[in-house]
Amino acid sequence: MNPYDVVAGVDVGKSFHWLHAITESGQVITSRKINQDEHELEAVFHQLNTGQKRVLVVVDQPKNIGALTLACAARAGCDVRYLPGLAMRRAAGILKGDAKTDQRDAQVIAKTAQSMPESLHVVDLDGDRARMEALVAYDHDCQVDKTRQTNRLHALLAEVNPVFEKTIGKQIDSPFILDLLARFGGPWGMRAAGKPKVTRWAATRHRVPVKLFDKVLDAAYAMQHQPAGAAIHEQLAIPAAARRIAELAAARQANQKLINKMLAVDPTYQALLTMPGVGPHTAAALVTLVDIKLFPDQEKLASYAGIAAHTQQSGTSIKGETAPRAGNKTLKNALFMSAFAAITWDPKGRAFYQAKIAAGKHHNTAVIALARKRLKIMYAIMRDNTPYQT
Repeated sequence: MNPYDVVAGVDVGKSFHWLHAITESGQVITSRKINQDEHELEAVFHQLNTGQKRVLVVVDQPKNIGALTLACAARAGCDVRYLPGLAMRRAAGILKGDAKTDQRDAQVIAKTAQSMPESLHVVDLDGDRARMEALVAYDHDCQVDKTRQTNRLHALLAEVNPVFEKTIGKQIDSPFILDLLARFGGPWGMRAAGKPKVTRWAATRHRVPVKLFDKVLDAAYAMQHQPAGAAIHEQLAIPAAARRIAELAAARQANQKLINKMLAVDPTYQALLTMPGVGPHTAAALVTLVDIKLFPDQEKLASYAGIAAHTQQSGTSIKGETAPRAGNKTLKNALFMSAFAAITWDPKGRAFYQAKIAAGKHHNTAVIALARKRLKIMYAIMRDNTPYQT
């Protein structure tokens, strides 16, 4: 039985929302447009909450444009929840027609919240948690941007001198290589400066990888043909990309220090860090995005993260199992990157990945499979607050 006297569904928008409020019996109290205005929102929710009624406000977006609505509803004494987009689309069939309007969406949210309360997600309005979520989201943006810039730098260097790019290889984002590229632009800039000048510059750097520097210096002279456009790349694009990667790396280091400081006393966070391939970003994402009490088993958590195996079957035909496209994309990305790191740092993870590749699986499929396997361990760590055990 629904414990609320009033259920209000809010289809949120950038400048205005549509609110559809119904009683426990299904009678419509109001269905109207409300502006994205703090005073107007609070007035509406206070009006719904008169007479000591139990009021539930449900939105379709808990953050960004929906954050103010949730805050105003909570201040007015209402309980707040949110209905995920996938659940909302599936529930849309409970109403007649297939029109897509703000009014209809708000009605779907309200009716779904009243008839299927198990589909609703808890909204955490705690300030510390919100700050941590914002920091994790920013760190994720830095990570994505750094990966994009690194791939771009690889492509630029391969265009101006493929031997030079191959010699740098995975060391492309090391501080020394980034400084070198920011200063000289690339192999042709190094040649124009001359070996003596480049060598004197390197002598002023800290922690110079001598063997790598010697190889890179030799590789700069490996080609005699200078491709068209190489000079412009080395004057503009390559130094800019190198500086940007260095900035993003510094930002991520600062982020991780803040994350460690904010979660220093969190036992779940500290326990997750003991697992190979789990760094501050992954551990923080799990702690901030997952309330382990809401997931009775790891399969439910895998489904929420969007990495659970999804069987496609019709009659006696089974087309196979793939990861669903739904799920929490931030959490899914964190688990994917953690599994990718485990291929390098965890012998068991590397052996599992190699076995999948040997069985004919593609790289991404093998990494997702490894992420599912690792999530079982992460789930146990979070459930029991115990460190990783080999």
